[in-house]
Amino acid sequence: MSETYLLPPRLTDDSGQPRRAGFEFEFGNLPITATARSLQQALGGELEDISPFEAVIHESQLGRLKVERDANLLKSTRYRKLLETLGVEFTPGSLAHEIETNIDSASRILIPCEVVTQPVAFADMAMLDTLVDTLNQLGAEGTQHSIIYAFGLHINASIPSRDSLDILRHLQAFLLLHAWLVDMAGTDRTRRYLTPYIDPFPQHYMEHVLQVDYQPDTDQLIDDYLHFNPTRNRALDMLPIFCDLDRERVLAGLPADERKLVSARPAFHYRLPDCKVNVPGWSVATPWNHWVFIEKLAHDSALLERLIAHWQEHYADFKLAQNTRWVRHLTSLIAEQYLTDK
Repeated sequence: MSETYLLPPRLTDDSGQPRRAGFEFEFGNLPITATARSLQQALGGELEDISPFEAVIHESQLGRLKVERDANLLKSTRYRKLLETLGVEFTPGSLAHEIETNIDSASRILIPCEVVTQPVAFADMAMLDTLVDTLNQLGAEGTQHSIIYAFGLHINASIPSRDSLDILRHLQAFLLLHAWLVDMAGTDRTRRYLTPYIDPFPQHYMEHVLQVDYQPDTDQLIDDYLHFNPTRNRALDMLPIFCDLDRERVLAGLPADERKLVSARPAFHYRLPDCKVNVPGWSVATPWNHWVFIEKLAHDSALLERLIAHWQEHYADFKLAQNTRWVRHLTSLIAEQYLTDK
């Protein structure tokens, strides 16, 4: 039986709209066109082949699905306009199209394929299992298949509120649970140590934020974040939310190479989970449920304050290394209060 997708404590946002979550799957070893066609067969919808590097499935059972090779140079296909003016055709069956297809086949070992969903209703999340089953049947490779892979499953859960203190509570909950999440998920060492994509938050930022009396307004919350974290490379990337709240402030606080990569959206960009396609028994429900634990802690103000006080009390014990006692304490607490929650 498939693992159950738990529900967060808040199902609607502060305007009364149902909350949703989008998902980004990174994996290797599959061509774009064949992957898109198989997903269309499994989930329905209308397939739009943009190029051998990019396809879109419209109106599938999961809504809009984008299937692409995760490399801007390939996806841009800017070279096509120039070559078309010289009479080169890129229609299926043409020589140029065949060359592009061969490039996609050759690049699939080094450049990940990515499937990006539109925001999915909580009630429809079980359909993600069909998506994963399809990738498994095609022979997709997850981050565990090679030491050079660093493939993630990104979760983009819409925010329940635009209030600065509510956003802060989610960030604090993540900081408190981070070591437990890494331990529970067995996060891939390549992603943790050999790539910058899920770098932990700096210790000085944790000290600054994990205080009961830290109650910033939106401007201060953004400014403090940018001072310590002028980058997307965090296990919980807050820049999309902050850019949605105040784009000019965020862009002014980022280096030029980061600015062009940030897209504004009112959603948490949770980057920590590995994409474990073709691991027996793996389901998106596992990392999703870990995210729900974060939301539950953020929603429980009394427990959050107690844990912040506990973290401050024992901070010296794990300042330089992961505190296994802290992880054990959280594991016991979560097992008692959350894992039995139906």
